[in-house]
Amino acid sequence: MALILFFVGSFLGIIVAAVQTLFHNATLWQAFGTYCTFSLAIPFFVGLLAYALSNLRSMDDETESNYGMNKA
Repeated sequence: MALILFFVGSFLGIIVAAVQTLFHNATLWQAFGTYCTFSLAIPFFVGLLAYALSNLRSMDDETESNYGMNKA
């Protein structure tokens, strides 16, 4: 999953960097910074979101059975 997110971030970074250099007169260093930011930030923040959402479902069995979630 992390490898796929790195590829997606790299692809988006290349596209955004190309748009910056072609249409906004950005330098190659700015394009490289944009590429690195996208390729590292997207997997990092998706991982943080997945970690935050995984902690929401950490109720024990007793509290779930009180609300009828585990009844057959």
